[in-house]
Amino acid sequence: MDRMIYTAARGAARVMEAQAIRANNLANADTTGFKADLERVNAMTVAPTGNSLPTRVLAQTQSSGFSQQSGALNPTGRTLDLAINSEGLFSVMTAEGEGYTRSGAIQPDANGQLTLDGRPVAGVDGPIVLPEYRELFVGDDGRLSIIADEGGIIEEVGQLKLVNPDISTMSKGLDGLLYPADRQPLAASEQVRLSSGFLEASNVQAVAELIASMDLSRQFEVQVKLMKSAEKLAEAGNRLLRDA
Repeated sequence: MDRMIYTAARGAARVMEAQAIRANNLANADTTGFKADLERVNAMTVAPTGNSLPTRVLAQTQSSGFSQQSGALNPTGRTLDLAINSEGLFSVMTAEGEGYTRSGAIQPDANGQLTLDGRPVAGVDGPIVLPEYRELFVGDDGRLSIIADEGGIIEEVGQLKLVNPDISTMSKGLDGLLYPADRQPLAASEQVRLSSGFLEASNVQAVAELIASMDLSRQFEVQVKLMKSAEKLAEAGNRLLRDA
């Protein structure tokens, strides 16, 4: 009976881990550029002991990365709201080096430095700082140009570092950014194109996530019932031993 309880308890723990993944996806259904986390379950055979047979299998939840599907492009009309048209990623600076994201809601800080969610945006030649300007333009290749307050001359102030790695080789960090396996900076790509005045929505399919969460709740109930059945069987066995 102990083995049955252990198997059921491990199954319940696996369901709770899967529920956490679904809950995180739903919580980020409105997060710009968010990529839904995926779930993968592996079957682990429990090594037999003594003369027992290898009949016990436990489920183990493993991360299988994130959905690579692009989200819808929502118009905002704001110049520094940027969305990558097809493949590619924006680069930001973190304490551990460069991180990458599909979110393009860029904000200048008090000093004019461009940031994404509080992190400095990486340019081809380093951080980008906007001087005082009358008008701002963003090209589809990530080049930023301004018309200065004085003089009326168009001046290029920097170019966003856009990268285009094989996204299947990227992993998501705890901060929500994407990183290459070796955590080394990626080379800029001239092939990536973006649109100004748009933001990429999350690719989370809210209805599908809700249905999956409901199914997981039913699976959890089944595992709890199995644990209760194992407890009853153990109690019955103990009574037989006492009465013997």
